[in-house]
Amino acid sequence: MPVLFRNLLFTLTGGLILIGVWAKHRLMGYRKPNTVSVEDRDARIAYVHDVVESWLRFLPANVSVRGRAVLELGPGSSLATGALLLAHGAKTYTAVDAFGLATDETADFRRDAISRFNGDLRQEDIKIAHAALHGASPNFQYHVDAGFNIPAMCLGQTFDLILSCAAFEHFDAIETTIEGLTKVAQSGCISLHIIDLQTHTNVIRERDPNNIYRFSAWFYSLLSFPGQPNRKRPIDYVRAFERNGWVDVQVIAAKSISGDQRKTLMSGLAKQFSTPEMDMEMLDAVIISRYP
Repeated sequence: MPVLFRNLLFTLTGGLILIGVWAKHRLMGYRKPNTVSVEDRDARIAYVHDVVESWLRFLPANVSVRGRAVLELGPGSSLATGALLLAHGAKTYTAVDAFGLATDETADFRRDAISRFNGDLRQEDIKIAHAALHGASPNFQYHVDAGFNIPAMCLGQTFDLILSCAAFEHFDAIETTIEGLTKVAQSGCISLHIIDLQTHTNVIRERDPNNIYRFSAWFYSLLSFPGQPNRKRPIDYVRAFERNGWVDVQVIAAKSISGDQRKTLMSGLAKQFSTPEMDMEMLDAVIISRYP
């Protein structure tokens, strides 16, 4: 298929999908943060395990979860990630979100996520994690605020490890978010965020992962809705963290477009995404930084 025709086809298709998703969110609101079925318990647990394993894999070699006060941004529909972090020796776990999607998750599901984890966990850590899941524990907290005011939600707490997975790309103003997490970061805090830079609509994601970048800013903002991918690129995150005083900012390309597909999948994008610094070959990024 000629590249020009392909670009036109996927721009039109993506535009129609964008209109459909916008209409759906207008009617139903933001209800589901990922594609895992609520009824598929095994898949939900596997997803939680994958998130925690990814955090552990990308953490700097000299950084451990053990003994740390952890803050997770935008946990979505599950706090089992926090239960697993406690089972890995984290001192405390706090999650903050703009949507209370994890409110109905049971402690039984979180315990199940711990028991099924295929890794080396200490029995004393597991007992501590289980105890924190019963009732209102200061070591396991969940705060929801539609305005996503991080310092207000954290109630004076500070943290030395801040994490997120597939959440930062949904924040409307990453500068405001980073400013907020900076206010609750302890000296030496490590911040690690796995960011999904691709279009999020499954029907087109594999064939045209950069589809959301085909549209002008005015058209994309015209069809905005809560949770819409913000289209920020790795360079935007680096600059925002550095402006807020974070150092040793590192970008890891967790997933990229293969070399033989780049000419096709990186063509026909909006002008603002056509420069080399946009790193349009990068599909999943890990942003790691340290607060001095």
